[in-house]
Amino acid sequence: MESYPSNFAGEVLKNNDGLFMLANNIKLVTKKNFLINPKEKRVYIFDVKFNLPDRKRISLESVNFPLKIINKNYYVDLLSLSSLFGFEILDKNDYYLLEQGKKLKMPSNKEVPTGLVALGFSTARNFSDLKKIDLNSNINTLCFTWFSLEDGFGNFSNNADIGVVNYLHEKGYKVWGLFNNKFNPDLTHKLLENKYNVENAIKQIVMYATIYHLDGVNVDFENFRELDKNNFNYFIERLSERLRNMNVLLSVDVTVPNDNSSWSSCYDRKTISEFSDYVVLMAYDEFTRGSERAGPTASISWVKKGLDDTLKEVKPAKVLLGIPFYTREWIEDSSGKIISVKALDNKDLKEFIEANSISPEFDKKYGLYHISFYRYNLRHEIWFDDTKTMSNKLELIKKYNLGGFAIWKLESAGISSWASFSSAFGDKLINIGGIRNGE
Repeated sequence: MESYPSNFAGEVLKNNDGLFMLANNIKLVTKKNFLINPKEKRVYIFDVKFNLPDRKRISLESVNFPLKIINKNYYVDLLSLSSLFGFEILDKNDYYLLEQGKKLKMPSNKEVPTGLVALGFSTARNFSDLKKIDLNSNINTLCFTWFSLEDGFGNFSNNADIGVVNYLHEKGYKVWGLFNNKFNPDLTHKLLENKYNVENAIKQIVMYATIYHLDGVNVDFENFRELDKNNFNYFIERLSERLRNMNVLLSVDVTVPNDNSSWSSCYDRKTISEFSDYVVLMAYDEFTRGSERAGPTASISWVKKGLDDTLKEVKPAKVLLGIPFYTREWIEDSSGKIISVKALDNKDLKEFIEANSISPEFDKKYGLYHISFYRYNLRHEIWFDDTKTMSNKLELIKKYNLGGFAIWKLESAGISSWASFSSAFGDKLINIGGIRNGE
């Protein structure tokens, strides 16, 4: 008769989102000091040292993991801890045995893409969120918004879920992780002006990419000062060196070229593209909340101009064209002054149009469909894509031989959102991962 191990490390809970242990027992398992932050719903583990698969050793003052609140107790994902601290989780039917000696695995060799990168950004944080997304053969890569710059020292908050990564890998998808700067110029400047802070940020990114088995890293730094341009180049160059050795792809998000210092001219697109595998051109937000008049999110002429200007500095094969799955409802008074701007997802468009009993009309100026109506003496306007106008944008990908597309975001997709993609690309999307027809 098998006896229970004497070194009991606490309760474990299993549900649809994974396998979790009580956060209060972290030191029993990891031998590390930790701090639970209830406000941020995360736990910090201090003085972490581990060896990468390429035998390089990383030392970090702290790493953090998201907490799950179950029955008023704080739990942490056990599988993520096992990946970082090197133990196997053995299921013994009525208990789990943690066995030391697990080695971090090097990501599989980077494939040379023979087809398009068909990427969809997602805000899903766990398997329950993932089930709400329409996973289909029109995408082969998912990029999750899991990591945010936490301070100027290069630490990132972590909301990743290794169970989601493993599930998608089993289905044939590639998984990337997005690292953002919270669009905070002061935080970003403090990071980039100090090479020690940059090195810490790189170590954090490398560590999270390793323990979560990421196929790619996406850097989404926006709204930073133009004077930080060269330091941002240095950050991308150093990061690319580390990721290349790990067979992890690097992509960097950029806006369309214009003279806005903190949203556009802060990017040295040519240099960024030389060090990264892909540049994601965020070809949306033509008109935003700060605009003085109403207008579309991404008109065809504006997208084409932004693409043409970008291709003066970036090779076409490295460009992923950003595609918005959202628009905006503009509300104006009788003088044309903007009173309110509301984001509207593609999935909600049909219901919105039917509820207001309006018929869309084609706007030749913008190459999009347009609706306009009055309520309480206020004018409401929306511009949006249908299957035809979306096809016109996707034709640019084929015309310029771009590396693919990047959709913001999968949660916003409507039933009709995918028709243009299927007819435009077909089998070309399957070559670097993904599934077809629900396989």
